[in-house]
Amino acid sequence: MSLNEARKDDSNRESRLRKTFPEEKRIADIVKSDAVAACKKEINEFAQCEKANGLFVIFNCRLQNNAMNECMKRHMTQEHHDNVRLKRAQERAETSNQ
Repeated sequence: MSLNEARKDDSNRESRLRKTFPEEKRIADIVKSDAVAACKKEINEFAQCEKANGLFVIFNCRLQNNAMNECMKRHMTQEHHDNVRLKRAQERAETSNQ
């Protein structure tokens, strides 16, 4: 299929177009809020350590910081982004069909 034919092919159009910036931002916000909810314990432990150590937080709270960051990395994967993107697309399709 030539480039011109591909541009005219509406059946494959959705997969070729990038999402708009506001939609991608919304997807990223959803993924982040899901990760924050899942890592509540680690975030609270780091916050407690931070309050207790003040300026020495950098040195004294490394373990809590690393645990918090690892938890966030586990929950903010590309797979989760793709799942949220798919779910949002399904929601849009359902609302447009009604």
